[in-house]
Amino acid sequence: MNRKNALLFVAILLIGGLATLQYLRRSYEYKSNQFLMDTLVTITVHGKDETQLKQAVTEAYTEMHRIADLADGFPQPGTAAYNSSDVCRINQQAGKQPVRVDRDTIEMLLLAKKYNRLSDGAFDVTIGPVMELWGFGGKNPHVPPADKLREALKLVDSGNLEVNETEQTAFLRKTGMKLDLGAMAKGYATEKALQVIKKHGIQKAMIDAGGNIRVLGSNLQGKPWRIGIKDPRKSDGIVAVLPLENSSAVTSGDYYRYFEAGGKRYHHILDPRTGYPATNSMSVTAVTRDAGLADILSTVFFVLSPGNALDLARTMAGVELFLVSADGHIRHTPPLLSRLEVKPGESYRYDQGR
Repeated sequence: MNRKNALLFVAILLIGGLATLQYLRRSYEYKSNQFLMDTLVTITVHGKDETQLKQAVTEAYTEMHRIADLADGFPQPGTAAYNSSDVCRINQQAGKQPVRVDRDTIEMLLLAKKYNRLSDGAFDVTIGPVMELWGFGGKNPHVPPADKLREALKLVDSGNLEVNETEQTAFLRKTGMKLDLGAMAKGYATEKALQVIKKHGIQKAMIDAGGNIRVLGSNLQGKPWRIGIKDPRKSDGIVAVLPLENSSAVTSGDYYRYFEAGGKRYHHILDPRTGYPATNSMSVTAVTRDAGLADILSTVFFVLSPGNALDLARTMAGVELFLVSADGHIRHTPPLLSRLEVKPGESYRYDQGR
């Protein structure tokens, strides 16, 4: 082989090697949408094996559906969905006998009881009778009569929810009591789905479940995912951008599900202590590593006054809080100052960044 041909051969090898290296480094993005748990869920994953990505997402959705079925409180009696729902079966046996349930239902109820105590009753999954009166689970929500609301409030008490880990049973002590896991099931399902994805060896992923965000790793550029926090009064606006990596951000707001009556807005985030919608904030975002915990805390912090919510958040390791109070004041826990990109505009007051 002469010198010219040898050089050409080496060049071909180099080009071939670079092409092979580029192929091995190629990262696919696979994105899928499904409507479940009353919201659009989008799962985005990145990796080198497209078949593996699709399989991981399929199994993640299967897990979310499983949790959704366990926590669904709305199926009609006698249907397959009703028989699959631990919440329906627990409610049906209220005041009668304990019900053996799935291990994940036990875990959700234990978390619910823990944060009921920690929040002094600001979070309570036995709020079912009150939610039912307001009709937020149907097509015609309305302000219930005050006398009926007072009667329903007598049934709201997590102290009367018994959870037996050994027997794997749950029991509502009083007839008429009802569970409603709407303030936690979506976050719990999101976290379970993320763990399924992680078990497939995937290192970059994001689940967006309608205000419940959970990310795995960094984005394709090796930087934190950038999550927009919605403006609670402008559907196409944002009030802040939050960098997120291996963590979760869940937002509770008075704009997700509401109706207006007599010139007043009534939203679905009820204060279990009064039976009426909480009025302290427009929007609250809880940031934690676990999406299930973030979902619970976003409700806790929304129901509490902004001052009490910030005080509680400061006592909790690995928890951060961003909120827009009812008077339009943007506030957050101090560690977020160096990370947040706040966009208050003319509608809100923000002093911490000055």
